[in-house]
Amino acid sequence: MLQQRSSGLLLHITSLPSAHGVGDLGPEAYRFADFLESAGQTYWQILPLTPVDPGAGFSPYSSPSAFAGNVLMISLEKLAEEGLLREEDLTTLHEKPLEDVTLSEPSAGDPAVLAGPLVLAPSTLHAAWLKKRPLLEQAAETFRRDASIARQADYVQFIERQAHWLDDYALFSALQEDTGEPFWLRWPEELVRRNPDAISQHTERLRDKIELIKIQQFFFFGQWNELIYYCYARKIHLIGDIPIYVQFNSADVWANPTMFKLDENLQPLYVAGAPPDYFSEYGQRWGNPIYDWEEHERTGFAWWMRRMRHQMSLYSLTRLDHFLGFAVYWEIPASEPTAKVGEWVKAPIEAFMHAMYRQFVTLPIIAEDLGARTADVQPHLRHYGIPGMRVIQFGFGEDLPTSSHIVHNHAENFVVYSGTHDNNTTLGWFRESSEAVCERLNDYMGFPVTTENVVDQVCRLTMQSVARLAIIPVQDLLKLDETNRMNTPGLGGRSWQWRLQPDQLTPEAAEWLLKLTKMTGRG
Repeated sequence: MLQQRSSGLLLHITSLPSAHGVGDLGPEAYRFADFLESAGQTYWQILPLTPVDPGAGFSPYSSPSAFAGNVLMISLEKLAEEGLLREEDLTTLHEKPLEDVTLSEPSAGDPAVLAGPLVLAPSTLHAAWLKKRPLLEQAAETFRRDASIARQADYVQFIERQAHWLDDYALFSALQEDTGEPFWLRWPEELVRRNPDAISQHTERLRDKIELIKIQQFFFFGQWNELIYYCYARKIHLIGDIPIYVQFNSADVWANPTMFKLDENLQPLYVAGAPPDYFSEYGQRWGNPIYDWEEHERTGFAWWMRRMRHQMSLYSLTRLDHFLGFAVYWEIPASEPTAKVGEWVKAPIEAFMHAMYRQFVTLPIIAEDLGARTADVQPHLRHYGIPGMRVIQFGFGEDLPTSSHIVHNHAENFVVYSGTHDNNTTLGWFRESSEAVCERLNDYMGFPVTTENVVDQVCRLTMQSVARLAIIPVQDLLKLDETNRMNTPGLGGRSWQWRLQPDQLTPEAAEWLLKLTKMTGRG
């Protein structure tokens, strides 16, 4: 799959600098693409682009849609360039301090709010939503009223091509706001069961609201495509990311209940998670509904084929999170409060992979094969030539000589990382590592590793690996400490908030990375 040695940086869109409290698809995204080019990089890896849920701590891995774009990432500056906002609108927005809205709580009818306990640490992401939402709706109204015939034709083409998910998502979002009830299972029964007459009636009644939602999705994907073309012109490719599971309170489950193991009341019979292990006495109960794989197989995995085709239209490579779940998954009875009670259940990975190859011939995907039972998927990855992941930070345990993550055991068809979005920064990892880990690191390198040189050395190991693709998080490039990590699993709203500061990416950093890239044959 990976044909030549290359490298790239990991930075999510929301982590870009921005005057509006959250990174977006505007000028700073293009500046980062220029930085990648100057540093000799081939790839820009991001996290999922789908809408986020305050109830899940704004995690990009928990979304009300497997297809929609996160409108928080829409650049207001680009909307102003198109004449959909006035410059004074942006000036007024800049003058409103982010802190003024940080502590405001979402209203029940806010379509960004979904069911579940709200995890509201002081959140720049939520504050940014409260600031940007009125202007996004204003721009959508202006587009509907004043768009040129050519732009209207582009919009019509977009909604026709994306109708397979867009119609359901727009109605779902409009009903959340209209009913004041974010959780679809608490809507009137005819809407919960998707009675055709009721769906038709409410679609007509909420026509204006639905259209504004669709226009904002049009804005998002238009701006994303413009960024892609800019990157491609500089020989930079995007690596996307999709979670294997979807959120229960999502347009996907509401519109496709037969695709999931639900009871007669449409409640989940089972939920996803991971069993207890050395790190967690009770395991991990993620709460996502389990796929009814028999039904998926009966339909030729049609929903998954649409999802993968959608992803392939957005990225050059797509990372499939929790790839193990396609082979075997931990099934927890929904009534169980923890993941201690459950069982391993096989998924039809052979049938699924055959369906994928019939549809796509080649699969531009990366398998996230970390964690327990990774051995279960290795034969499938080798058979289909799908690259897995190796993480340098994981290589210095007691099993160092035989660890698949230590550099001397790497193979070519892999993607190697110094760390991932779920890991501490390399500097933070070193500071918090045990004495034994630090000793093994010293022995492996052949000299004392310190807080001054550890990040350089781990980045060098990453780039020197025989793995064809090497990815370094921006935090490691900049030698940032543990206060700059993107996500600490289980921390909810205190994660996902990290942002790059303006001018933090210096010409010196680009020069250092370019030199290392050329020296290791990746440029």
